Amino acid sequence: MNQEKIGKFIAKLRQENNLTQQQLAQRLGITDRAISHWENGRSLPDVSLFKKLCEILGISINELISGERVSNNIKKSDENIINLLNENKRHKKRSKKLITILSSGIILSFIILFLIIKNICPKIDLYNFTIQPADPDKPYKLNKQISVDKRNVFYYGIDFAIFCNKEEKCFQVDDALRRKQISLNDFQDYLEKQIEYENYQAMRMWDGGTTIYKKAGIVVIYCNNINGNKDVYIGNDKMVENLNGEYCGHERNENESFIRTYKILSSTINKDDSEFNDVTLEQNNNIETVMINNSYLLIPGHTYEFSFLTFSKYEDNIKNIFNNSTLLRAIETDKEISEQINEEIIVNDDLESDVELNELEHVRMDIVEGTLTSKSAKVRITDFSNYKYSYGSDFKIEKKEGNSWKELPTKKPLLFTLMAYGPDINGNLEFDIDWEKSYGILSKGKYRIVKRALLNSETPCKNKCKEYLFSVEFNIE
Repeated sequence: MNQEKIGKFIAKLRQENNLTQQQLAQRLGITDRAISHWENGRSLPDVSLFKKLCEILGISINELISGERVSNNIKKSDENIINLLNENKRHKKRSKKLITILSSGIILSFIILFLIIKNICPKIDLYNFTIQPADPDKPYKLNKQISVDKRNVFYYGIDFAIFCNKEEKCFQVDDALRRKQISLNDFQDYLEKQIEYENYQAMRMWDGGTTIYKKAGIVVIYCNNINGNKDVYIGNDKMVENLNGEYCGHERNENESFIRTYKILSSTINKDDSEFNDVTLEQNNNIETVMINNSYLLIPGHTYEFSFLTFSKYEDNIKNIFNNSTLLRAIETDKEISEQINEEIIVNDDLESDVELNELEHVRMDIVEGTLTSKSAKVRITDFSNYKYSYGSDFKIEKKEGNSWKELPTKKPLLFTLMAYGPDINGNLEFDIDWEKSYGILSKGKYRIVKRALLNSETPCKNKCKEYLFSVEFNIE
Protein backbone atom coordinates (compact mmCIF):
# COMPACT_ATOMS: atom_id res chain seq x y z
CA MET A 1 0.00 0.00 0.00
CA ASN A 2 1.16 3.54 -0.81
CA GLN A 3 1.11 5.36 2.56
CA GLU A 4 1.52 8.80 0.99
CA LYS A 5 -1.29 8.20 -1.52
CA ILE A 6 -3.63 6.86 1.16
CA GLY A 7 -2.79 9.80 3.44
CA LYS A 8 -3.63 12.38 0.78
CA PHE A 9 -6.84 10.48 0.01
CA ILE A 10 -7.88 10.57 3.71
CA ALA A 11 -7.07 14.31 3.94
CA LYS A 12 -9.11 15.04 0.80
CA LEU A 13 -12.16 13.09 2.03
CA ARG A 14 -11.92 14.61 5.51
CA GLN A 15 -12.03 18.10 4.04
CA GLU A 16 -14.93 17.14 1.76
CA ASN A 17 -16.81 16.01 4.86
CA ASN A 18 -16.04 19.34 6.61
CA LEU A 19 -14.15 17.61 9.43
CA THR A 20 -11.08 18.89 11.26
CA GLN A 21 -8.32 16.49 12.24
CA GLN A 22 -9.41 16.83 15.86
CA GLN A 23 -13.07 16.07 15.04
CA LEU A 24 -12.12 12.97 13.04
CA ALA A 25 -9.80 11.82 15.83
CA GLN A 26 -12.55 12.21 18.45
CA ARG A 27 -14.97 10.12 16.39
CA LEU A 28 -12.33 7.39 16.05
CA GLY A 29 -11.22 7.54 19.69
CA ILE A 30 -7.59 8.39 18.88
CA THR A 31 -5.31 11.47 18.94
CA ASP A 32 -5.32 14.16 16.26
CA ARG A 33 -1.56 13.62 15.98
CA ALA A 34 -2.26 10.15 14.62
CA ILE A 35 -4.52 11.69 11.95
CA SER A 36 -1.71 14.07 11.03
CA HIS A 37 0.73 11.15 10.66
CA TRP A 38 -1.70 9.37 8.30
CA GLU A 39 -2.27 12.41 6.10
CA ASN A 40 1.46 13.15 5.86
CA GLY A 41 2.17 9.57 4.81
CA ARG A 42 4.20 8.71 7.91
CA SER A 43 1.94 5.85 9.04
CA LEU A 44 -1.23 3.94 8.18
CA PRO A 45 -4.43 3.62 10.23
CA ASP A 46 -4.70 0.52 12.42
CA VAL A 47 -6.78 -2.16 10.73
CA SER A 48 -9.23 -2.09 13.66
CA LEU A 49 -10.14 1.46 12.58
CA PHE A 50 -10.72 0.67 8.87
CA LYS A 51 -14.45 -0.02 9.11
CA LYS A 52 -15.34 3.02 11.20
CA LEU A 53 -13.01 5.32 9.21
CA CYS A 54 -14.59 4.19 5.94
CA GLU A 55 -18.10 4.73 7.33
CA ILE A 56 -17.21 8.28 8.37
CA LEU A 57 -15.59 9.12 5.00
CA GLY A 58 -18.22 7.28 2.93
CA ILE A 59 -15.87 4.92 1.12
CA SER A 60 -15.19 1.18 0.92
CA ILE A 61 -12.21 -0.55 2.50
CA ASN A 62 -10.91 -1.36 -0.99
CA GLU A 63 -10.96 2.34 -1.81
CA LEU A 64 -9.14 3.19 1.43
CA ILE A 65 -6.38 0.63 0.72
CA SER A 66 -6.08 1.82 -2.89
CA GLY A 67 -6.04 5.49 -1.94
CA GLU A 68 -8.62 6.33 -4.62
CA ARG A 69 -12.14 5.63 -5.81
CA VAL A 70 -11.93 2.11 -7.29
CA SER A 71 -15.51 0.90 -7.86
CA ASN A 72 -15.17 1.11 -11.68
CA ASN A 73 -11.73 -0.47 -11.61
CA ILE A 74 -13.08 -3.40 -9.59
CA LYS A 75 -15.79 -3.94 -12.23
CA LYS A 76 -13.23 -3.71 -15.00
CA SER A 77 -10.96 -6.16 -13.15
CA ASP A 78 -13.82 -8.67 -12.91
CA GLU A 79 -14.46 -8.34 -16.65
CA ASN A 80 -10.80 -8.98 -17.42
CA ILE A 81 -10.77 -12.16 -15.32
CA ILE A 82 -13.92 -13.46 -17.12
CA ASN A 83 -12.44 -12.73 -20.54
CA LEU A 84 -9.23 -14.45 -19.55
CA LEU A 85 -11.07 -17.59 -18.49
CA ASN A 86 -13.14 -17.60 -21.69
CA GLU A 87 -10.01 -17.29 -23.72
CA ASN A 88 -8.59 -20.28 -21.83
CA LYS A 89 -11.58 -22.39 -22.84
CA ARG A 90 -11.25 -21.36 -26.49
CA HIS A 91 -7.53 -21.98 -26.58
CA LYS A 92 -6.87 -25.22 -24.76
CA LYS A 93 -3.33 -25.39 -26.12
CA ARG A 94 -2.45 -22.39 -23.98
CA SER A 95 -3.96 -23.85 -20.77
CA LYS A 96 -0.71 -24.93 -19.15
CA LYS A 97 0.86 -21.56 -19.68
CA LEU A 98 -2.25 -19.80 -18.39
CA ILE A 99 -2.42 -22.02 -15.29
CA THR A 100 1.20 -21.24 -14.60
CA ILE A 101 0.50 -17.52 -14.91
CA LEU A 102 -2.54 -17.76 -12.66
CA SER A 103 -0.66 -19.84 -10.09
CA SER A 104 2.17 -17.35 -10.07
CA GLY A 105 -0.39 -14.56 -9.67
CA ILE A 106 -2.02 -16.33 -6.73
CA ILE A 107 1.34 -16.90 -5.07
CA LEU A 108 2.28 -13.28 -5.70
CA SER A 109 -1.08 -12.18 -4.27
CA PHE A 110 -0.47 -14.20 -1.11
CA ILE A 111 2.97 -12.65 -0.79
CA ILE A 112 1.53 -9.17 -1.22
CA LEU A 113 -1.28 -9.97 1.23
CA PHE A 114 1.25 -11.26 3.76
CA LEU A 115 3.31 -8.10 3.42
CA ILE A 116 0.19 -5.97 3.81
CA ILE A 117 -0.90 -7.86 6.93
CA LYS A 118 2.62 -7.65 8.34
CA ASN A 119 2.57 -3.91 7.76
CA ILE A 120 -0.90 -3.53 9.27
CA CYS A 121 -0.20 -5.82 12.25
CA PRO A 122 3.46 -5.26 13.15
CA LYS A 123 5.04 -6.37 16.39
CA ILE A 124 4.55 -3.66 18.98
CA ASP A 125 7.57 -2.18 20.73
CA LEU A 126 5.49 -0.78 23.57
CA TYR A 127 6.22 2.86 24.33
CA ASN A 128 2.98 4.11 25.86
CA PHE A 129 -0.15 2.62 27.41
CA THR A 130 -3.43 4.38 28.12
CA ILE A 131 -7.12 3.70 28.71
CA GLN A 132 -10.43 5.23 27.68
CA PRO A 133 -12.52 5.62 30.87
CA ALA A 134 -16.15 4.49 30.76
CA ASP A 135 -19.07 6.83 31.42
CA PRO A 136 -18.79 7.70 35.15
CA ASP A 137 -22.58 8.10 35.36
CA LYS A 138 -23.12 4.42 34.56
CA PRO A 139 -22.41 1.52 36.96
CA TYR A 140 -18.93 0.09 36.53
CA LYS A 141 -18.87 -3.58 35.54
CA LEU A 142 -16.15 -6.20 35.33
CA ASN A 143 -16.05 -7.49 31.74
CA LYS A 144 -14.07 -10.43 30.42
CA GLN A 145 -12.43 -9.02 27.31
CA ILE A 146 -10.29 -11.80 25.85
CA SER A 147 -8.63 -15.13 26.69
CA VAL A 148 -5.07 -15.51 25.43
CA ASP A 149 -2.45 -18.13 26.33
CA LYS A 150 -4.90 -19.65 28.85
CA ARG A 151 -5.11 -16.31 30.68
CA ASN A 152 -8.17 -14.08 30.95
CA VAL A 153 -8.02 -10.32 30.51
CA PHE A 154 -10.72 -8.27 32.25
CA TYR A 155 -11.69 -4.60 31.88
CA TYR A 156 -13.21 -2.54 34.69
CA GLY A 157 -14.57 1.00 34.35
CA ILE A 158 -13.06 1.49 30.87
CA ASP A 159 -14.32 1.26 27.28
CA PHE A 160 -10.99 0.16 25.83
CA ALA A 161 -7.22 0.23 26.42
CA ILE A 162 -4.52 1.21 23.93
CA PHE A 163 -0.89 0.24 23.23
CA CYS A 164 1.25 2.76 21.29
CA ASN A 165 4.77 2.45 19.87
CA LYS A 166 7.42 5.16 19.52
CA GLU A 167 6.04 6.18 16.13
CA GLU A 168 2.72 6.90 17.94
CA LYS A 169 0.97 4.17 16.02
CA CYS A 170 -1.65 2.84 18.40
CA PHE A 171 -3.59 -0.42 18.72
CA GLN A 172 -6.42 -1.55 20.94
CA VAL A 173 -5.10 -3.96 23.58
CA ASP A 174 -7.51 -6.83 22.90
CA ASP A 175 -6.84 -6.66 19.14
CA ALA A 176 -3.06 -6.53 19.63
CA LEU A 177 -3.11 -9.53 21.99
CA ARG A 178 -5.42 -11.50 19.69
CA ARG A 179 -3.11 -10.88 16.70
CA LYS A 180 -0.04 -11.71 18.83
CA GLN A 181 1.52 -8.34 18.14
CA ILE A 182 2.48 -8.29 21.81
CA SER A 183 2.25 -10.74 24.72
CA LEU A 184 1.00 -10.27 28.27
CA ASN A 185 4.56 -10.93 29.46
CA ASP A 186 5.81 -8.10 27.22
CA PHE A 187 3.19 -5.81 28.77
CA GLN A 188 4.27 -6.71 32.32
CA ASP A 189 7.93 -6.12 31.38
CA TYR A 190 6.89 -2.63 30.23
CA LEU A 191 5.11 -1.98 33.56
CA GLU A 192 8.15 -3.14 35.54
CA LYS A 193 10.36 -0.71 33.58
CA GLN A 194 7.89 2.09 34.33
CA ILE A 195 8.38 1.37 38.04
CA GLU A 196 12.12 1.88 37.56
CA TYR A 197 11.35 5.22 35.88
CA GLU A 198 8.95 6.00 38.77
CA ASN A 199 6.03 6.42 36.36
CA TYR A 200 4.10 3.65 38.12
CA GLN A 201 3.83 2.38 41.68
CA ALA A 202 3.63 -1.32 42.47
CA MET A 203 2.08 -3.28 45.31
CA ARG A 204 3.18 -6.90 45.74
CA MET A 205 0.38 -8.95 47.28
CA TRP A 206 0.78 -11.65 49.92
CA ASP A 207 -0.95 -14.35 47.90
CA GLY A 208 2.01 -15.89 46.10
CA GLY A 209 3.04 -13.15 43.68
CA THR A 210 0.15 -10.92 42.52
CA THR A 211 1.25 -7.41 41.57
CA ILE A 212 -0.90 -4.27 41.36
CA TYR A 213 0.52 -1.53 39.10
CA LYS A 214 -0.89 1.96 39.57
CA LYS A 215 -0.50 5.46 38.21
CA ALA A 216 -2.92 8.39 37.97
CA GLY A 217 -6.23 7.07 36.68
CA ILE A 218 -4.89 3.61 35.65
CA VAL A 219 -4.62 0.33 37.54
CA VAL A 220 -3.36 -3.01 36.17
CA ILE A 221 -3.45 -6.23 38.22
CA TYR A 222 -1.21 -9.15 37.21
CA CYS A 223 -2.37 -12.23 39.11
CA ASN A 224 0.05 -14.93 40.17
CA ASN A 225 -1.35 -16.49 43.33
CA ILE A 226 -0.63 -19.79 45.02
CA ASN A 227 -3.71 -21.33 43.33
CA GLY A 228 -2.18 -20.75 39.89
CA ASN A 229 -4.43 -17.90 38.74
CA LYS A 230 -2.60 -15.69 36.18
CA ASP A 231 -5.44 -13.44 34.98
CA VAL A 232 -4.91 -9.76 34.13
CA TYR A 233 -7.20 -6.88 35.11
CA ILE A 234 -7.08 -3.43 33.46
CA GLY A 235 -9.19 -0.64 34.90
CA ASN A 236 -9.60 2.80 36.37
CA ASP A 237 -8.30 4.00 39.73
CA LYS A 238 -11.42 2.72 41.53
CA MET A 239 -11.02 -0.89 40.40
CA VAL A 240 -9.12 -2.33 43.38
CA GLU A 241 -11.30 -0.60 45.95
CA ASN A 242 -14.61 -1.47 44.29
CA LEU A 243 -13.72 -5.10 43.57
CA ASN A 244 -12.67 -5.42 47.22
CA GLY A 245 -10.51 -8.48 46.77
CA GLU A 246 -12.76 -10.19 44.19
CA TYR A 247 -10.06 -10.80 41.59
CA CYS A 248 -7.32 -13.34 40.80
CA GLY A 249 -9.66 -16.15 41.80
CA HIS A 250 -10.28 -14.74 45.30
CA GLU A 251 -13.73 -14.40 46.76
CA ARG A 252 -14.99 -10.96 47.68
CA ASN A 253 -13.54 -10.19 51.10
CA GLU A 254 -14.82 -7.25 53.09
CA ASN A 255 -11.99 -7.72 55.59
CA GLU A 256 -9.25 -6.57 53.24
CA SER A 257 -10.24 -2.90 52.94
CA PHE A 258 -11.04 -0.39 55.64
CA ILE A 259 -11.42 3.35 56.22
CA ARG A 260 -9.83 5.82 58.60
CA THR A 261 -10.65 9.51 58.99
CA TYR A 262 -7.84 11.95 59.77
CA LYS A 263 -7.52 15.70 60.13
CA ILE A 264 -4.52 17.15 58.25
CA LEU A 265 -2.38 19.37 60.46
CA SER A 266 0.49 20.00 58.01
CA SER A 267 1.95 18.78 54.72
CA THR A 268 5.50 19.49 53.50
CA ILE A 269 7.72 18.06 50.78
CA ASN A 270 10.01 15.32 52.06
CA LYS A 271 13.61 16.54 51.99
CA ASP A 272 14.98 13.15 50.89
CA ASP A 273 12.37 12.20 48.28
CA SER A 274 10.28 14.86 46.53
CA GLU A 275 7.82 12.18 45.39
CA PHE A 276 6.47 12.07 48.97
CA ASN A 277 5.13 14.61 51.43
CA ASP A 278 5.59 14.48 55.19
CA VAL A 279 2.00 14.72 56.40
CA THR A 280 1.05 15.25 60.05
CA LEU A 281 -2.29 13.60 60.89
CA GLU A 282 -4.57 13.81 63.90
CA GLN A 283 -7.04 11.17 65.02
CA ASN A 284 -8.67 11.14 68.45
CA ASN A 285 -5.87 13.29 69.90
CA ASN A 286 -3.27 10.91 68.44
CA ILE A 287 -0.83 12.86 66.23
CA GLU A 288 1.64 11.19 63.86
CA THR A 289 3.74 12.25 60.86
CA VAL A 290 3.77 9.82 57.89
CA MET A 291 4.96 9.82 54.29
CA ILE A 292 2.22 10.06 51.62
CA ASN A 293 2.68 10.23 47.85
CA ASN A 294 2.30 13.84 46.74
CA SER A 295 -0.29 12.86 44.10
CA TYR A 296 -2.80 13.25 46.95
CA LEU A 297 -3.66 16.93 47.48
CA LEU A 298 -4.18 17.24 51.23
CA ILE A 299 -5.02 20.70 52.60
CA PRO A 300 -3.99 21.47 56.20
CA GLY A 301 -6.97 22.10 58.47
CA HIS A 302 -9.26 19.85 56.38
CA THR A 303 -10.51 16.36 57.25
CA TYR A 304 -10.25 13.40 54.85
CA GLU A 305 -11.50 9.84 54.65
CA PHE A 306 -8.60 7.52 53.77
CA SER A 307 -9.39 4.14 52.17
CA PHE A 308 -6.78 1.40 52.65
CA LEU A 309 -6.19 -2.13 51.39
CA THR A 310 -4.18 -4.69 53.34
CA PHE A 311 -3.36 -8.38 53.29
CA SER A 312 -0.97 -8.13 56.24
CA LYS A 313 -1.23 -8.41 60.01
CA TYR A 314 0.11 -5.69 62.25
CA GLU A 315 -0.67 -3.70 65.36
CA ASP A 316 -3.48 -1.26 64.54
CA ASN A 317 -2.00 2.25 64.77
CA ILE A 318 -1.41 5.16 62.39
CA LYS A 319 2.24 4.36 61.67
CA ASN A 320 1.58 0.69 60.90
CA ILE A 321 -1.45 1.45 58.74
CA PHE A 322 0.54 3.73 56.44
CA ASN A 323 3.63 1.49 56.42
CA ASN A 324 1.84 -1.82 55.80
CA SER A 325 -1.27 -0.94 53.78
CA THR A 326 -1.95 0.45 50.33
CA LEU A 327 -3.63 3.84 50.29
CA LEU A 328 -6.42 3.60 47.71
CA ARG A 329 -7.82 7.11 47.92
CA ALA A 330 -8.28 10.15 50.16
CA ILE A 331 -11.55 12.10 49.92
CA GLU A 332 -12.33 15.30 51.79
CA THR A 333 -15.24 14.95 54.22
CA ASP A 334 -17.38 17.33 56.25
CA LYS A 335 -17.42 14.96 59.24
CA GLU A 336 -16.24 16.41 62.51
CA ILE A 337 -12.97 15.02 63.83
CA SER A 338 -14.94 13.30 66.59
CA GLU A 339 -16.91 11.32 63.99
CA GLN A 340 -14.02 9.01 63.28
CA ILE A 341 -14.62 6.02 61.03
CA ASN A 342 -12.59 3.28 62.66
CA GLU A 343 -13.58 0.10 60.88
CA GLU A 344 -12.00 -2.93 62.44
CA ILE A 345 -9.25 -4.54 60.41
CA ILE A 346 -10.53 -8.07 60.79
CA VAL A 347 -7.50 -9.50 59.04
CA ASN A 348 -5.60 -8.52 62.19
CA ASP A 349 -7.86 -10.45 64.58
CA ASP A 350 -6.03 -13.01 66.70
CA LEU A 351 -2.67 -11.63 65.66
CA GLU A 352 -0.15 -14.41 66.16
CA SER A 353 2.09 -13.32 69.03
CA ASP A 354 3.72 -16.68 69.72
CA VAL A 355 5.30 -17.27 66.30
CA GLU A 356 8.99 -18.05 66.66
CA LEU A 357 11.73 -17.59 64.12
CA ASN A 358 13.32 -20.42 62.17
CA GLU A 359 10.68 -23.05 62.84
CA LEU A 360 10.63 -24.15 59.17
CA GLU A 361 11.86 -27.67 58.67
CA HIS A 362 14.47 -28.28 55.96
CA VAL A 363 14.55 -24.57 55.01
CA ARG A 364 17.34 -22.04 55.46
CA MET A 365 18.15 -18.54 54.24
CA ASP A 366 21.64 -17.21 53.42
CA ILE A 367 23.12 -14.07 51.93
CA VAL A 368 24.93 -14.81 48.68
CA GLU A 369 28.65 -14.28 49.16
CA GLY A 370 29.97 -10.98 47.81
CA THR A 371 26.54 -9.33 47.46
CA LEU A 372 26.12 -7.71 50.89
CA THR A 373 26.44 -3.92 51.10
CA SER A 374 24.97 -1.32 53.45
CA LYS A 375 22.30 -0.72 50.78
CA SER A 376 21.29 -4.16 49.49
CA ALA A 377 21.98 -7.88 49.25
CA LYS A 378 21.09 -11.00 47.27
CA VAL A 379 19.37 -13.64 49.38
CA ARG A 380 19.19 -17.38 48.71
CA ILE A 381 16.53 -19.63 50.24
CA THR A 382 17.41 -23.33 50.22
CA ASP A 383 14.28 -25.46 50.56
CA PHE A 384 14.40 -29.25 50.79
CA SER A 385 10.90 -29.57 52.23
CA ASN A 386 9.50 -30.92 48.94
CA TYR A 387 7.48 -27.76 48.11
CA LYS A 388 5.99 -27.59 51.57
CA TYR A 389 6.05 -23.77 51.76
CA SER A 390 5.29 -20.71 49.61
CA TYR A 391 7.10 -17.40 50.02
CA GLY A 392 5.92 -13.84 49.43
CA SER A 393 8.10 -10.90 48.50
CA ASP A 394 7.82 -8.92 51.73
CA PHE A 395 10.53 -8.76 54.38
CA LYS A 396 11.59 -6.67 57.35
CA ILE A 397 14.98 -5.74 58.79
CA GLU A 398 15.69 -5.84 62.52
CA LYS A 399 18.74 -4.55 64.41
CA LYS A 400 20.29 -6.12 67.49
CA GLU A 401 20.19 -3.72 70.43
CA GLY A 402 21.52 -5.28 73.59
CA ASN A 403 19.88 -8.67 73.95
CA SER A 404 16.82 -7.90 71.85
CA TRP A 405 15.97 -7.33 68.21
CA LYS A 406 14.09 -4.17 67.16
CA GLU A 407 12.47 -3.63 63.77
CA LEU A 408 13.85 -0.68 61.81
CA PRO A 409 11.31 2.06 60.97
CA THR A 410 10.66 2.44 57.22
CA LYS A 411 11.27 5.75 55.47
CA LYS A 412 8.81 4.92 52.65
CA PRO A 413 6.79 1.90 51.45
CA LEU A 414 8.97 -1.14 50.70
CA LEU A 415 10.09 -1.75 47.12
CA PHE A 416 11.22 -5.12 45.79
CA THR A 417 13.51 -5.65 42.81
CA LEU A 418 12.36 -9.22 42.22
CA MET A 419 9.40 -11.29 43.33
CA ALA A 420 9.94 -14.46 45.36
CA TYR A 421 7.54 -17.32 44.68
CA GLY A 422 8.77 -20.88 45.30
CA PRO A 423 12.01 -22.84 44.92
CA ASP A 424 13.21 -24.30 41.63
CA ILE A 425 13.65 -28.03 40.97
CA ASN A 426 16.95 -27.92 42.88
CA GLY A 427 15.30 -26.39 45.95
CA ASN A 428 16.85 -22.93 45.46
CA LEU A 429 15.21 -19.51 45.33
CA GLU A 430 17.17 -16.27 44.93
CA PHE A 431 15.97 -12.68 44.97
CA ASP A 432 17.41 -9.20 45.42
CA ILE A 433 16.60 -6.97 48.39
CA ASP A 434 17.19 -3.25 47.94
CA TRP A 435 16.46 -1.58 51.26
CA GLU A 436 18.11 1.83 50.73
CA LYS A 437 14.90 3.73 49.88
CA SER A 438 12.86 1.99 52.57
CA TYR A 439 15.35 1.91 55.47
CA GLY A 440 18.22 4.06 54.28
CA ILE A 441 21.89 3.09 54.35
CA LEU A 442 22.55 0.80 57.32
CA SER A 443 25.09 1.96 59.91
CA LYS A 444 27.53 -0.39 61.63
CA GLY A 445 25.88 -3.12 63.65
CA LYS A 446 24.28 -6.56 63.69
CA TYR A 447 21.11 -7.05 61.64
CA ARG A 448 18.81 -9.77 60.44
CA ILE A 449 16.42 -10.10 57.50
CA VAL A 450 13.13 -11.66 58.53
CA LYS A 451 10.79 -13.31 56.02
CA ARG A 452 7.59 -15.26 56.39
CA ALA A 453 6.13 -18.28 54.63
CA LEU A 454 2.81 -20.04 54.26
CA LEU A 455 2.35 -23.77 54.66
CA ASN A 456 0.82 -24.93 51.37
CA SER A 457 -1.32 -27.55 53.10
CA GLU A 458 -2.96 -24.79 55.17
CA THR A 459 -3.80 -22.50 52.22
CA PRO A 460 -6.09 -21.08 51.09
CA CYS A 461 -7.36 -20.23 54.55
CA LYS A 462 -10.79 -18.74 55.13
CA ASN A 463 -10.06 -16.12 57.77
CA LYS A 464 -6.33 -16.02 58.42
CA CYS A 465 -3.23 -18.02 57.64
CA LYS A 466 -0.68 -18.98 60.25
CA GLU A 467 2.69 -17.39 59.60
CA TYR A 468 6.02 -19.21 59.68
CA LEU A 469 8.98 -16.87 60.12
CA PHE A 470 12.67 -17.43 59.39
CA SER A 471 15.72 -15.18 59.18
CA VAL A 472 19.37 -14.67 58.29
CA GLU A 473 21.75 -12.54 60.34
CA PHE A 474 24.49 -10.29 58.96
CA ASN A 475 26.94 -7.61 60.12
CA ILE A 476 27.60 -4.19 58.63
CA GLU A 477 31.20 -3.26 59.37
